[in-house]
Amino acid sequence: MPELYNSMPSSPQINVLYLAPGQEIISPEQLWASNPERLATGTGTQLAKMSPSILVKYGTHVSLIEAKNMLYVAEKTSIPIPKLFAAYAYGPLDRDVDDFGSVYDTYLFMEFIEGEDLGKSWAKYTSAEKQMISTDLKKHMTELRSLPAPNYIGSVHEGPVTDIMLEWSTTIRGPFKSEQDFNKTIVDTFITKSKGQIGPYIRGMVNAYKHGIVFTHGDLRPDNIIAKNGRVAAIIDWQMSGWYPDYWEFAKAFYIEHFTNDWASYLLGVLTPYYGEQLMYDRLMSVLW
Repeated sequence: MPELYNSMPSSPQINVLYLAPGQEIISPEQLWASNPERLATGTGTQLAKMSPSILVKYGTHVSLIEAKNMLYVAEKTSIPIPKLFAAYAYGPLDRDVDDFGSVYDTYLFMEFIEGEDLGKSWAKYTSAEKQMISTDLKKHMTELRSLPAPNYIGSVHEGPVTDIMLEWSTTIRGPFKSEQDFNKTIVDTFITKSKGQIGPYIRGMVNAYKHGIVFTHGDLRPDNIIAKNGRVAAIIDWQMSGWYPDYWEFAKAFYIEHFTNDWASYLLGVLTPYYGEQLMYDRLMSVLW
């Protein structure tokens, strides 16, 4: 049940988290009546272009925490991200939880960014253009990591960890008061899901180094970077963002990297490398995901 509800309503309702000044709520019925262009479909998440300027992200796996993260980054930085117009939870809907995962859908209405994601366009760019895009990204990531850190690990406003590492493996998602508490949950969950006497090894590996806490995008892949005319136009998909150990961005970005082109070579110039921690993350994810 979405965090905005204290009890289960008897019929579907719109419960608004955010509405930008000058905007009006667009109901699900109004959205479908507009005959939106379906752009992408994932597990519990869909993207639709409602108009030349409005993109809608909706589904059971869309989170209001992403809206909170977007508002925070927009307020605190100059990083280009889509402007958020509205965010709400809608439900309960008459459907089987086992089939859909939830009886609620979340809707995020945001600015449609002109351009093409780097997953599709990276190979089209020259070396000079790739370097310019990398320079843009380094500037944005440096600004993101320079935000004053709070004393916890989790999403904004002391929200829970939304990273996939803990999404399916445990119900303990924080926020965590320290890296030590965060590590303890990771280790305990790993041991519970593992076979054999691996506890001392994993505990020693995870706690070998101490790290600072920085704001992290958490899914910095080419598909989540929109470019136009050889420059970064927007960074999108802030669902897994939040305050994490400083190695997290690098570990996540290279966990999903398949090295099929030269993207990783440029990414090494964008993010501070944490090679040891990245291998650790791979080992953890082999069990936790």
